[in-house]
Amino acid sequence: MVKVSKLYEDRYGQSSKLDFSKMIIPDLLESIISRASIRKFSDKPISKELLTLLLTAAQSAPSKSNLQQYSILIMQDKMLKLKVGELIGETKWALSSPVFLLFLADIRRNMKVTKEKGYEYKNNNVDTFMNAVIDASLSMQSLICAAEASGLGVCPISMIRNIIDEIKILCKLPKGVFPIAGLAIGWPAEKAPVSIRMPQSITIHNDYYNEEHLNVKINDYDERVYKIAPITDKKQRHVNIYGVSEKGTWSENVARQLSVPERNDFRKWLKSHGFKLE
Repeated sequence: MVKVSKLYEDRYGQSSKLDFSKMIIPDLLESIISRASIRKFSDKPISKELLTLLLTAAQSAPSKSNLQQYSILIMQDKMLKLKVGELIGETKWALSSPVFLLFLADIRRNMKVTKEKGYEYKNNNVDTFMNAVIDASLSMQSLICAAEASGLGVCPISMIRNIIDEIKILCKLPKGVFPIAGLAIGWPAEKAPVSIRMPQSITIHNDYYNEEHLNVKINDYDERVYKIAPITDKKQRHVNIYGVSEKGTWSENVARQLSVPERNDFRKWLKSHGFKLE
């Protein structure tokens, strides 16, 4: 029987004052709380039947007004995966996974449906863009939960958006469609450590947003993470600009990453590829 208090401690790097000793939780909840991203996969294939059910789980996610403004592209062609792997650089390992999916925000389909029914489409705006991204995100998370509950490992790949022009061409993505992320899926060939998350005292707010003692709480969190999983020189952000930090903490790495602009032209790209963002 799983020890719930251990699941909590592994996730936060500290014990809870609550008494979880009498709790019996479902396997799915255990799978979600104990999840970790997998970056090494075995050669064992994923059956068509299992993949079909995972995609069914993805499509079972909530969708804003049942508009279903997302699509999923299964990247199977070996040459296509090889090309994408070469383009994506240090994350090319993701394309060696048995299954690689692109989750796409897709407003194009409903634009065509509206026109086909004889109406004028008047919702190409920021709200629709956001709804499409959320639909795609919920779909991806639903598939992640289903995959990990089935014993598979996964790793989301946001770096796909670093090569968004190339992906558009290689995967023949039309206007009104763009990838929010890729997802590598396969049978794990490693036991990955659980990432320690910020405590609920930072991320959970009761009735009102509360930033009281935020710096103290972040510093405490940094210390917990550093004792268990310090950020090594190789994983520190922008060492070429700032040098190697004496102490590789979470907040130092986050601050460094967010001090350098990323994907500066993304809004411009979206506007030129069918998303008006009005």
